[in-house]
Amino acid sequence: MTDPGRPGTGRTLAGRYRLDRHIANGGMAEVWEATDEVLGRSVAVKALHAHLAVDPNLRARFHHEAVAAARLVHPAIVAIYDTCDEPGTEAIVMELVRGRTLRQFLDERGRLDPVEVAHIGAEVADALACAHRAGIVHRDIKPANILLSDDGRVLVTDFGIAKVLDAPDMTMTSELLGTVKYLAPEQVESRPVDARTDVYALGAVLYECLCGEPPFQADTQAATALARLHRDPPPPHDVVAGVPPALEAVVMRALARDPASRFASADDLRTALLSTRLDQGLVGSGHGADATVITGAPVGGLPPTSPPSSPSGPVTPGWGTPSVTTGPPPPPRRRMGPGVVIALVIVVVLVLVALLVASTGVGRDLFDQGSPSSTTPSSTAAVTITGATSFDPQGGGDENEPTAALAVDGRPDTAWRTETYTNRSFGNLKQGVGLVVRLDATHTLRTLSLTSPTSGWSMAVYVGDGSATDLEGWGAPVASATGIEGSTTVDLRGAKGDAVLIWVTDLGDGAQHRVDVAEVIVAG
Repeated sequence: MTDPGRPGTGRTLAGRYRLDRHIANGGMAEVWEATDEVLGRSVAVKALHAHLAVDPNLRARFHHEAVAAARLVHPAIVAIYDTCDEPGTEAIVMELVRGRTLRQFLDERGRLDPVEVAHIGAEVADALACAHRAGIVHRDIKPANILLSDDGRVLVTDFGIAKVLDAPDMTMTSELLGTVKYLAPEQVESRPVDARTDVYALGAVLYECLCGEPPFQADTQAATALARLHRDPPPPHDVVAGVPPALEAVVMRALARDPASRFASADDLRTALLSTRLDQGLVGSGHGADATVITGAPVGGLPPTSPPSSPSGPVTPGWGTPSVTTGPPPPPRRRMGPGVVIALVIVVVLVLVALLVASTGVGRDLFDQGSPSSTTPSSTAAVTITGATSFDPQGGGDENEPTAALAVDGRPDTAWRTETYTNRSFGNLKQGVGLVVRLDATHTLRTLSLTSPTSGWSMAVYVGDGSATDLEGWGAPVASATGIEGSTTVDLRGAKGDAVLIWVTDLGDGAQHRVDVAEVIVAG
């Protein structure tokens, strides 16, 4: 519905973009929903405010950065379609995303669950990595520039405007002042910025998502900006209970004051988030959890889910269940008293003594006598594999099917190979491709091991009955691994099924963008 009372409604830019509805105002531009009358589709038009559009230098910079950002093609980056340059008006035409900003989502929810934080962070990091490879640093990552679409996607916007805002000859606008919570120390000190600047800003966003508050708060904008120069933020577990220690470690490293101490790239941050274990070892029960494999809910490529109803109101499809806010906050963590520590030490010593005794001949005789477990077989054994088929629900349905059986033929010198794509993200055509390994019967599965000559690739692993024709039909993945090099083993956590789906989510570092799976072994 149009808004006839707002100036600009009904105006047509560049002879094709009719402004239909005002969406939002920022310190630098306003956003309109518009209709592309040539292609017959809805678009978003972001137009510089009139008092800024009269500055020819700013208009030229705005146009230049928009053109540069338009070269970024990535499923998690809001696409830029066109620019408009008319007397008194400078605008860019963008993809219209229906949904909400992360800022709105946080304002409604307060804070997010760790699995949501890791998923959003991985998607944003992937988008930033694409921009950094093209030589573009966003410089203004914040919740308002992260969009959560109604169909479950996470997208980053305002790549072009971000660099205009950071122009050295501009005064600090209200738009920029609103981002001081996410500025990196080098931005505060007007030092050169690079990809690690965006890593810091994303770390600040993820911190707020976890804790419900930004890493630094002060009475004034200036004090908030300067606080990060002299101290680190409190660790998330000091702010809220139940933060997985591995996820906390990732966020705190992203927030390192020295850029050299942060993740070297957004790709590295994404890999760390996808590798973060979220299902065990919560802060408060001891650090040191293995952070190499996800065995809980998915982080990357999270499919939309239908959240249950909640008294707090409707939730946008694909964005989980609202946090419970009606009860008291979680109780503070209790530290172990000296008596508990002493008892644990005694238990450890007794276990070590038992192990040493058991390693001797006398000990083995002693423990073997009358022990039912002495004849119990090994807890895991290889499961019979009857075949393998390719799985390509988002493509043509045939992902090099003739070679699928080579992944389970017992020969490591043969392999199933995906098709070759133009980039590691499947040419931005699909979220992944897979290999279904079929078993002789339904088993309780313990591990999946595979060998691959491909370097740096990633996968999620599903267990089911093999009848699903799309990814959603497999349910949630039971394990995930990133940065795979050579042989790898993932824990299937006792999932039951007669088929295993190896879902490739990243094609890795090779010059040819494809993945080879040479041999697969499933144990139950």
